[in-house]
Amino acid sequence: MKYDFDQVVDRIHAPYSYSIKWAGDGPAGELIKGMCGLEELPEDRISLFTADMDFKCPPQLTEALVKTAQHGIFGYSSTPKSYYEAVSRWFADRFDWHFSPDNVILGSNATHDLLARCVKTFTKEGEGVIVLLPSYNYHGDIEPFGRKFMGVQMINTNNYYTIDFAAFEAACADANNTMFIACHPHNPTGRVFTPEEIKKLGEICEKHGVLVVSDEVHIDIARKGQKVEPFMKVLGPKNCITATGINKTFNVAGLAMSNLIIENPELHKTYTAANPGFGSASPFGISAVISAYTECDDWVDEMNVYYDKILTYVVDRFHKDLPKVKVAVPEGTYVLWFDFSEMGLSDEELNKRIADTHVLIGDGAGFEPATTPHQWRRMCLTCPMVQCEELCDRFGKVFADVK
Repeated sequence: MKYDFDQVVDRIHAPYSYSIKWAGDGPAGELIKGMCGLEELPEDRISLFTADMDFKCPPQLTEALVKTAQHGIFGYSSTPKSYYEAVSRWFADRFDWHFSPDNVILGSNATHDLLARCVKTFTKEGEGVIVLLPSYNYHGDIEPFGRKFMGVQMINTNNYYTIDFAAFEAACADANNTMFIACHPHNPTGRVFTPEEIKKLGEICEKHGVLVVSDEVHIDIARKGQKVEPFMKVLGPKNCITATGINKTFNVAGLAMSNLIIENPELHKTYTAANPGFGSASPFGISAVISAYTECDDWVDEMNVYYDKILTYVVDRFHKDLPKVKVAVPEGTYVLWFDFSEMGLSDEELNKRIADTHVLIGDGAGFEPATTPHQWRRMCLTCPMVQCEELCDRFGKVFADVK
């Protein structure tokens, strides 16, 4: 491979790292200790609880940031046409999804900010926003603005999730529910929805006057041979808005860059009227997006090959060493969704044993699975193979007596 994804990068002690997921002190460190049930953060921890890669960014992108720093002035920034053209080019070339650069709206914060703005712009206080469960946490994008989070559980068949269309239509048929936030590829289940599934979701939403807002921040991360179709490409622009960003694909969440794609002129007009301004970002964020979307295709291709390898390895190890733990290779994303319920452990015992592995992963309760919520865990498998091997060894040792 041209790029080295096997390199282990020190993110605990390295100057200028400032990593939340590896933090050992300050507010973030205290939060992580509480979340993982630890008195202290072990020096040998492997942190996999959040969607943040431990791979260095593409060298082309890093070089663009270096050149930006060398310019030496970091004042108020103007986003050039080349930025919007780069976003449009990326989706045209990689997804055969064609939209004008004029349809791109800059977000100089995470995609959550754009989703929250859509909720505030296109719904009213007291109205409901539909989300497929289990789900990454959208409560903070919905509830602080007086809107209601309306979860619709998907159907779980041996850790493979499909949409309960009857339940989804029932939620859409409630006139109080006016928006559907789709997550595609889906976090935490790893599903890549088929064009048929997307079309059916879209038809139900349009029938009942529910606006589709698709969070596609993980869209570039998928298994070999898996085709990911953007919602708007399948549904058309009439009743759909898409949120995208480079933060997951290129490991630059700290630059807080995101974009909305709104092709429908009326939706575009409504959004920009409610969110006035031409959009402003740091020069580093602008340079990163342009470089990512014009110079780094081959890095993304190799990254996905590497993810195929490590995701398959970890799932196979769990199936072999801990067969009572349900986990499947995701179709998209780098998220693994574990069900420990068949091990017969209490919530407290499960928490203690996972803490003993010194592998920091997320408690699945916050993702609202339908059953035994504290028996689920989410792992963002974003580390080199040597750490994948180590984490599997640790889990195998700690749970050896409950196979």
